[in-house]
Amino acid sequence: MILNKGIERRYTLRIAGRDYTITSSDAPEHVHRVAVYIDRKIAEMASSGFVNRESAAVIAGMAVADELLTAQDDNTRLRRELLQARQELRELKSHSAHAERDA
Repeated sequence: MILNKGIERRYTLRIAGRDYTITSSDAPEHVHRVAVYIDRKIAEMASSGFVNRESAAVIAGMAVADELLTAQDDNTRLRRELLQARQELRELKSHSAHAERDA
């Protein structure tokens, strides 16, 4: 988000009760969505007993990282399955074409 190149805009975002100013070339809707998401994660951690804002933020960051890594693993698995399905489809088409010629 923040590292993207292009026309950068300045945003002031309220996260965990504090204002943060960032620059980003991402769409305003995306920046807002990210801020709301991390704010909610920090609030979840705070309601789970982490009274220290820093601890809640670190645990929220770990939760988001876990979600990201799980999504990446799922993406990798699904890509593998898609490649396998495409290969099987090619083989079926090839067998079908051979069967039609031999008939």
